[in-house]
Amino acid sequence: MMIDANLLPFNVDELVKSKAWHNATPEQRRKFISAGVTFDTVLTHYADKYRAKKTVKGEFIACVLWDFYFDLFCSPVENGSFDFELDQVYQVFDGKASIDQYSERLLDEARHPKRWIKRLKEAYRENKVRIIESAMDDHGNIDLDLINDDSVEYRDYLY
Repeated sequence: MMIDANLLPFNVDELVKSKAWHNATPEQRRKFISAGVTFDTVLTHYADKYRAKKTVKGEFIACVLWDFYFDLFCSPVENGSFDFELDQVYQVFDGKASIDQYSERLLDEARHPKRWIKRLKEAYRENKVRIIESAMDDHGNIDLDLINDDSVEYRDYLY
């Protein structure tokens, strides 16, 4: 299956070099690409929606969503660790290939984005003071760009 990389919202250069990609059937490849595009689209929608609020809470939610996106999807797919991810996290189970499990995980995450928001609002409530303090610049003003510096610490709320 040829992939027109210009049509995808993520880079597939490393993905197509992986052993798992070469071992996958055309149907498994289509399913994975479809799941990746769906996950990317849904997460981007919610991250953009909350970032547009221009509040500490909105920026926090957007930043953690992007950290989650990079950890769950971009890092394995774009950075050449796709085979490692499949071998370590999505081992063959119950006769299902690891690439199929990964595709199902991405689709499941994309189908339930409100679950992300609920968990991140909870994380914000539990850590509000610390998050706001980390968003303050040297003059005591809120700088939304600073939230990204600490957002990775809260990514585990989504796992």
